[in-house]
Amino acid sequence: MITSVRLDDGWRPVAEAGIADLLRAPSGTLWVDIVGPDEAGIALMRDVFGFHPLAIEDTRNQHQRPKLEEYADYLFLILNPVREDSGDADFTELDVFVGRNFVVTVRTADEPVIAETRTRLERLGHAPDLTPSLLLYTLLDATVDTYFPLLDTLEEEIETLSNSVLERPRQQALNRLFQLKNTLIDMWRVVWPQREILSNLTHHNYAFVDQAAIGPFLRDVSDHLMWIADMVTTFRDTLTGVIDLYMSAVSNRLNTVVNRLTVFTVMIGLLTVISGFYGMNFAETWPPFSAEWGVPFVLALMIGITVGLLALFRRLRWF
Repeated sequence: MITSVRLDDGWRPVAEAGIADLLRAPSGTLWVDIVGPDEAGIALMRDVFGFHPLAIEDTRNQHQRPKLEEYADYLFLILNPVREDSGDADFTELDVFVGRNFVVTVRTADEPVIAETRTRLERLGHAPDLTPSLLLYTLLDATVDTYFPLLDTLEEEIETLSNSVLERPRQQALNRLFQLKNTLIDMWRVVWPQREILSNLTHHNYAFVDQAAIGPFLRDVSDHLMWIADMVTTFRDTLTGVIDLYMSAVSNRLNTVVNRLTVFTVMIGLLTVISGFYGMNFAETWPPFSAEWGVPFVLALMIGITVGLLALFRRLRWF
């Protein structure tokens, strides 16, 4: 599916047949949004816009790392917005072509960043100001903003898991800790390259980026990415600490169990020694078999020894 609008003309829809004429115009801002891309979208990128075959191939091969490439007549960017799915990160790919008077976005399915970008631009209401550079900045800013809700969710879950590990370490908590760590690793893999994209856009005078108009805004997005990268690093370090805490808690619980088993083994061993006397081949025992008070005495002795050992072990903090 292909959607074309002219931003500087009140978001006027543009037919595919009229795209080539608008590209030859000396001014204007054309936004073409391609979903798929299907054969029609590929033909449009190849025959009308004249994009490089490798760039077109990148739009078809999804799940690539963010990057920025400069061609003679346009810039090609790969961005990775993220969607939160029950605390997990679902990274998508958004391909962006930026030229003198056009912006082409390519996506495989519904992308909230596109809708958010259009909403922000429509709020401006000043059609002459809707340049390709402004559209590029808005796409970048909307992409970076998708990371903040995920970071808030991760922060809350990490704190919850930290408390639960202290109270009662369980295997399910450890599994979730490793899942979160993998999510943060994936997040780092997309955040770091996008920082490089913002750095290049900010410090290089690309022909299709109006530094005078959007330079400060690009630096603001770069600061946001820097903060996100710092948070990802902090969360990864925190998760490593929580995993170590889990291992320590499990080890402490194991030591407690072993100590208790040792206590019970010692008590049962002593009671077995006492009761074992009466199964040995002695002609006389004490108390003698004939004594009426013999069994109560032995039972009382066993109970006294058990209570004494429990008191001793508790004093020694063995359980």
